[in-house]
Amino acid sequence: MELLKQRSGTNWTVEEECDLCRITYSIYSKFPPMPHAQALNAETGEFFPFDRVRKMKSGYAMAEALGYAWACNCRERSQKHFDQQFTLRDSAGRSLPQTPYTVRFPSGELKHGVTDHAGRTARHRTRDGQQLAVYLGHREA
Repeated sequence: MELLKQRSGTNWTVEEECDLCRITYSIYSKFPPMPHAQALNAETGEFFPFDRVRKMKSGYAMAEALGYAWACNCRERSQKHFDQQFTLRDSAGRSLPQTPYTVRFPSGELKHGVTDHAGRTARHRTRDGQQLAVYLGHREA
């Protein structure tokens, strides 16, 4: 691993970065402003303004926004993580876009959301394999 200076707030700090984060930062931080360009999150398939990536303060933040942070190998980030995304469908198999849902974790924690245009939930990350329950609508504890 190499050390790379990356902007942290208004100060410059030296943090240990893996090659993935270092290269990601070195590429995307030098792009000129492109107000109409779109970037793609490879995990979710969602598009978002490219300039948002360009302005991020670290290679890891950029890789996370672009959907490949799972490959990061620095700062003791575990490469072994679990993330689950669900597609909600009706009894006929049609996806349920813009539908409120609740995810319940084994700890009892609840996360609420609304499905995207294809009926997909947000990704829900856990440190190890866990069984998550998904409910239509917003539930309370």
